[in-house]
Amino acid sequence: MRILCVVSRFPYPPIYGDQVRSYHFLRVLSRRHSITLVTPISKHVDNQSQRIVSQLCERLVFVKVPKWQAITHLSRFPFSPLPLQTLYFCPPAIQKQVRALLEEEPFDLIHIQLARMAPIANGLSSVPKVLDFIDALSLNMRHRAMLERWPIKWLFQLEAQRMARYEQKLVSSFDQQVISSLLDKEAIGSYKTLHVIPNGVNVEDFPYTENGREDNLIVFTGRLGYFFNADAAVYFATRIFPLILQQKRNVRFLIVGADPPPRVRQLSRLPGVKVIGYVPRIHDYLAKATVAIAPMQAGTGIQNKILEAMASGAPVVATLYALGGIEAIDGEHLLVAKDDKDMAEQVVRLLKDPGLRCHLSRNARWLVEEKYTWERSVAMLEKVYRLAIERRKGR
Repeated sequence: MRILCVVSRFPYPPIYGDQVRSYHFLRVLSRRHSITLVTPISKHVDNQSQRIVSQLCERLVFVKVPKWQAITHLSRFPFSPLPLQTLYFCPPAIQKQVRALLEEEPFDLIHIQLARMAPIANGLSSVPKVLDFIDALSLNMRHRAMLERWPIKWLFQLEAQRMARYEQKLVSSFDQQVISSLLDKEAIGSYKTLHVIPNGVNVEDFPYTENGREDNLIVFTGRLGYFFNADAAVYFATRIFPLILQQKRNVRFLIVGADPPPRVRQLSRLPGVKVIGYVPRIHDYLAKATVAIAPMQAGTGIQNKILEAMASGAPVVATLYALGGIEAIDGEHLLVAKDDKDMAEQVVRLLKDPGLRCHLSRNARWLVEEKYTWERSVAMLEKVYRLAIERRKGR
């Protein structure tokens, strides 16, 4: 199959959640399909990253989008029904390049990642179209508005309203759509063309490790430039970790992830807390952790941090927000915390009970191997591709 794939961010290195998903989709799809990738060019993309992605694509097409052009397009916000992020991330230059490619050569299908890039497909009737929402951005914006103060709260509320209307429109304008979790699908609607395809783990990058773990080490991972990750790190360090120290001494809490904002970096001043920041290999820290945590207070989609910890053999304590659409059973694959006190108690329980840690870790790894590999996710995606092609032929 010849696939034209459009993303809003270059997929390597896979730091952002959308980069993780697009990179691994490309990695597995490239084994059986020919892919042309269209992506905005970025000064942060080095030659090695280009080589890695080029090996997965028949053709790699960069589109130069000057900053002024994106800002100019954004100025249409008061006069347009489109969400802010769609106006900013999808200026006309990308749409023009995609149309030129479709005129040059035939493609079996066009795959567009994220609602913010959906205008690219406007007016394209010659090729089946699949949209990967990843998560319900309208729900994500509503959660963000809950945690912000006025007037930023108002802006996120407005963006949530616009995105909700836009997501509904996109369901009818694409042949098929995919999303990463059932909760996010329900936020948009139970449409027959909207399919849940979860994120996965490359288990070779996150080998199961049971022995050699440090004692009393709690680890939180995730890109800290993402608002909900930063919020979770601050929440745990300031409200939960002190409760843990009251029950068990000599416990350490490591915060690992790229782009920590000032409010996260300042957490290193707290007793027992250390902010590591960016590391080349997350598994190095998950392999040492006594407990991995996912204390999300809001958010959408599937938390890669949970899947990576489960694959690595680090027992997990998570909130319901973090669990999202992961089909894990409380007490069987991980522990779910209901409130602040329960979060502290569940972490202490695991720190004190090596038998329970082993039980959860082994079951969690089995669950990942059964349901959360990228190979399984891409097999589901290929079925959606076939449905899109069949639907277009039916028309």
